[in-house]
Amino acid sequence: MRGAIAAELAAIFARYVDVVFKLMWEEGKKLDDPEVIRGALDERGVDGARILARGKDEDVKRALPCDTEPSVARGTFGAPTFFVGDEIFFGKHRLTDRRLRGRASC
Repeated sequence: MRGAIAAELAAIFARYVDVVFKLMWEEGKKLDDPEVIRGALDERGVDGARILARGKDEDVKRALPCDTEPSVARGTFGAPTFFVGDEIFFGKHRLTDRRLRGRASC
């Protein structure tokens, strides 16, 4: 999560999220290992060392609760989580849910 904040500050948030979700949901990488995530980010054109270093900065650490607490209060327990009204959707596989695409489910 600190990596996401660091990526946002570096103006590469969308790219970072695309890469990390692919690593997590499609490739099953162990993203809690700094060397694994650094190498995987580097291989995909994201400066992993820069993101990891920035993630240790105090301003990034302080920003994390501000960014996450409102979502956790709504029931978020992981990423990606989406809300449609009060309904919660968790996981990449749920992105194809018809309600998220603006169609009524049948």
